[in-house]
Amino acid sequence: YSIAVLVAVWVVLALLFSADIVPGPIPVFEAIAENLWSGDGWFHLYKTVFRVLLGLLLAMFLGGGLGLCMGLSVKGEKFFESWVMVGLTIPAVVYAIICLLWFGLNDFAAVIAIGVTAFPAVAINMWQGVKDIDMQLIAMGKAFRLPTRDLIRKIVLPQTVPYVLAATRYALGISWKIATTVELIGMSSGVGYMLHYWFGLFSMTQVFAWTLTFVIVLLFIEYALINPFEKRTTAWRAVV
Repeated sequence: YSIAVLVAVWVVLALLFSADIVPGPIPVFEAIAENLWSGDGWFHLYKTVFRVLLGLLLAMFLGGGLGLCMGLSVKGEKFFESWVMVGLTIPAVVYAIICLLWFGLNDFAAVIAIGVTAFPAVAINMWQGVKDIDMQLIAMGKAFRLPTRDLIRKIVLPQTVPYVLAATRYALGISWKIATTVELIGMSSGVGYMLHYWFGLFSMTQVFAWTLTFVIVLLFIEYALINPFEKRTTAWRAVV
């Protein structure tokens, strides 16, 4: 229903403005089909998705580990809190420029830029999630002398699943934005590169087409991968 409303608003705006400002849905979807049919669309889409997913994995690994450390240790919280805050305040484009200058115009630089940009948000979500867990269960696990590894795996992590998923969704959005920024600045492939290319040709239809293409990919990841995973991993929780 919400998508239908969004498309209806899009149609109305397309009728009110010229195609150079707001192209209609039909020309945009025709451009998407043409891009994918030519083969170039799949290549550039693959390059962006590849960079985003690797950068997201890096962000989840760094941010998840740091968040657990901050949530489980007072010393870790005091030591890393300022690091995370500083990481959040630095603009994403700065990370992109630095990584491109350090590592060159390649996929490695893009992945590092994405991971470093997104990991502070992941760390904060995990940090708050660990702090909100039921400490009585932790105390019970310690009373039964559970090893630290089992304590984290069986008690801490299941309770932080909602926070992990929230962090994943947020990091995915950040990863997409920084990926397009890196591609726009210094890459020769990817959705960001194509957006920059068609911007130079003043083609609003193609700008809409490439943007919508990746939005569709993100929605697929959300509803085909993240949502089913969330249902499986939270099935143990009581339904009120």
